[in-house]
Amino acid sequence: MNIFKWKFSYPITVLIVLLLVTDAGFIFLHIINKLGFISSGYFRLTQDMGYAEVFQYIKEFWIACLLGIIALRHKAASYVIWSLIFLYLLADDSLSVHETGGGLLVEALNIQPALNLRAQDFGELLVTAIAGGILFSMLFVAYYFATAPTRHVTHQLLLFVAGLAFFGVFVDMVHSALPFGNFFFGLIEDAGEMLIMSVIVGYCFALIHDHKPQTTPH
Repeated sequence: MNIFKWKFSYPITVLIVLLLVTDAGFIFLHIINKLGFISSGYFRLTQDMGYAEVFQYIKEFWIACLLGIIALRHKAASYVIWSLIFLYLLADDSLSVHETGGGLLVEALNIQPALNLRAQDFGELLVTAIAGGILFSMLFVAYYFATAPTRHVTHQLLLFVAGLAFFGVFVDMVHSALPFGNFFFGLIEDAGEMLIMSVIVGYCFALIHDHKPQTTPH
């Protein structure tokens, strides 16, 4: 069975386009806010609990729910772990888990700044590494027992998460290390994460459609 047969179907394509257009609107508002045409900080991509950030929370919540529904339908542990991964991303974004945890680790381990990075940056990386190590170790075990189609979905989701990590970790570290381009790198980081998350939402809706319960013809 081709589990991606609905991936580029018309309804899913429309959904992804709508999400991406909404993302583009938030990016545009962020830029004109920087230019001084809008004064409210809630139009910034970087604003805590700003409009764009709340939209990102909604997408992460949808993804976790969609993967949870598939897990319940097929009793597949891999989807449970993937749902937990996106729930962690939601908690991390909305509750600043890696920032808060990073600060605690800096004090507890006496982490020092280096390579133009703050001690806080290293603390945040360590928190992310610990959380990722736990969640992806669980995923590895589930993957071992998964069916071939489920493994294929995991391959695709890993590519998406790698994209999120590129913008959320690598670009963020470059952003912190360089003394210039603060607005540019901040825009690339947040916009990249938003756009990839929108594609993941569409992809998970495609999976839901493909994994719909089968009915027996009368």
